[in-house]
Amino acid sequence: MAKVKHYTLDEIVEDDFSLIAIHSSCEGYYLAFLLNTHCKSSFVQSKNSKVSKQQMDYPFESYEWIDPINGIEIRIISNKHLIFQDENQKGSSLFDLPKTKELYLVKDLKDVDYIIKIKTGIETQLLLDKMESIVQISYRYLIDQSQLNLDLIKT
Repeated sequence: MAKVKHYTLDEIVEDDFSLIAIHSSCEGYYLAFLLNTHCKSSFVQSKNSKVSKQQMDYPFESYEWIDPINGIEIRIISNKHLIFQDENQKGSSLFDLPKTKELYLVKDLKDVDYIIKIKTGIETQLLLDKMESIVQISYRYLIDQSQLNLDLIKT
């Protein structure tokens, strides 16, 4: 007689993460530096950000702090990207400006400059409290994910 084995598949949990919105006028690399300094983090530029602009399908600037030993996976992603459409045209007038187009990672949050995605490794409220001492961040808050369309951020 052959023994029959029965396996039960538990419910598969979707990715659980927290999102923090940041309003800041500083550049992405400087924000990563400030977070590294004040929050004792280790953000570095993401590999997809190091690709040249012509080859990029993902134009948003991003930084990551991934530490598999301590179970940390956090990303900083810019929410805005400017595309200059008439870059090759040189105008003869002082007021000839190239046409620009703004892209948003999360269109529901057009005022937000950067989004921090905390997947694992650190408490969201702890990071928010540590960011309070950074003068260059004018406003930061936890994003209510139920109100947003987050198809791009889940990757």
